[in-house]
Amino acid sequence: MSPAAYRTARVLAPARATFGLLALTLAHAACNGPGAETTEGGGPDDSSTSGVWAEAPAPADACDDALLVSHGRYFGNLRPMKVDAAIGGACGGGGPDGFLRVEVPVRADLRVAARGVGFTPVLSLAPDDCLGGREIACATDAPLELRDLAGGTVLRLAVGVDPTVFSDLSEKPAPEDALDPLSYELDIGLTRVLLAGEVCEPASRGRCVAGTLCMAAAPGEASECTTLPADTCSTALRTPVVLSEGQGALVVDPALPQTDAHAHSCGGAGLRERVLQLDLPAVPPARALEITVSRPDVGLAVRTPGCLATDELACAAGTGGPARVVVDRLAARRAAGVAPYLFIELPPDSEGDPAFTLNLRLVPEPTSWGMPAAP
Repeated sequence: MSPAAYRTARVLAPARATFGLLALTLAHAACNGPGAETTEGGGPDDSSTSGVWAEAPAPADACDDALLVSHGRYFGNLRPMKVDAAIGGACGGGGPDGFLRVEVPVRADLRVAARGVGFTPVLSLAPDDCLGGREIACATDAPLELRDLAGGTVLRLAVGVDPTVFSDLSEKPAPEDALDPLSYELDIGLTRVLLAGEVCEPASRGRCVAGTLCMAAAPGEASECTTLPADTCSTALRTPVVLSEGQGALVVDPALPQTDAHAHSCGGAGLRERVLQLDLPAVPPARALEITVSRPDVGLAVRTPGCLATDELACAAGTGGPARVVVDRLAARRAAGVAPYLFIELPPDSEGDPAFTLNLRLVPEPTSWGMPAAP
C-alpha cells in the first residue's frame, strides 16, 4: 500500500457514543492528502470528550489492507491507487478504488455519500471479504443506503472512478495550490433502529423499527415506538370473507395509524398500508375471489401462503383506475388452511379522508392465460 494512501489525521475521540442520526456535517478540509478531518476543541472542562487522540484511517489502495471505521467523515485520494485485480473496480467498473471496512456497532440504517473534487465517485458495499462480484449495493453520483443492519455487521466499502476519467485526470500532476481533482470526501452515517417500547423523541434518537410508529399513548407521556394493529403480517387483522350471493364488502378507515413495512412489486414505497389476513369462505370448485377498490388511488397486493416477497400472488398499483386483484384456487387454499395476506396501500395525506370500500366478488377461476374460465 502506498504511503500516500495511508496518511491519517488525528481526531479527538468522543467519550460518549451517541447513536441516532450520526452523519457528521463537518467543514471541508482544505488539503490534498487523505485521512480523517481534524476536530478541535474538547478542553479540560468539556465533558463531551475524553481528550484521547485516535488515529482515523484513509481508504486503502488494496481491499485486503482496508482498515475498520464507523460513522464519520473521511478523506481520500485515488491518484496513487491501482486496480485491485480480484475486485476489478467498484461495481465492476474497472477503475482504481479506495477501500474501508465499515462497522455498524448497533442495529442501524447505513448511509454512505461521497463527493469527488473533479470526478463522480462510484460507491459499492460488499460482504467483509475481497472476492469479486460480491456487491450488495452500487451507486454512481448518489448515496448508498442499507436499512436495518444488525449490530456488529461489517461491510467492505469501495470508492472508485471511471477508468477513462482517471486516466485523463492522472495525466496531469496534482496542483500545489488547490485540491487534487482525484481527491474526495466520504461521509458515513448511521441512524439507530429503535425497538418497540423505546423512547423515540427527539428524532436524533433514531427511527422506529418497521411495524411500529413513534407516538405517545396519552397526552403528556413520552413518545415510544408503538406496535400497531394491522400494520405488518405479524399483526395482520384476521378478517372473515363473508359473501352473500357471491358478493361482499370490507370497509377500510384511512384515519387509523399505519406505517409502510412491506415492499411490493407494483410500487407503493413510502405509502402507509393496512394488512388483513383473509379467512376464506367455503365456495364451489373453480371459483376465485376478485377484490376491487371503490377509490382509484388505493393499491392492493396479495401474498400467499406466507408473507415473503416471493409469496406475492397479485399486485395492482393505485394508478390509472381502481386496483383489482384476484385470489385463485379458493377451495384448495381453504382446505389447506391458507389465509392470504391482503395489503391495502393508502394514498398520501389520506389520514383525514373518509372510509372506503373493498368490493368482493366470486368469479370463475382464471385460466393459465389469465382469462376467466366458463362459469
